[in-house]
Amino acid sequence: MNSEQLVTAKELEVRGILKKGTAYKMVAAKKLTHYVVGNSGGGIRFRVDEVLAALRRPAKGPAQ
Repeated sequence: MNSEQLVTAKELEVRGILKKGTAYKMVAAKKLTHYVVGNSGGGIRFRVDEVLAALRRPAKGPAQ
């Protein structure tokens, strides 16, 4: 499967990339790029390469 294809949060979990719940939490925190599909916002999709890049970014925390 091409990493440019859009996948569901469940598919991310099946692939062992990220748990489904974590994906939704990261979307809510604006830490993960996502795409809304359908007219009524029926679901969101992700690009695997973008998810992997987001997971590689260092966490932003208080400066020490």
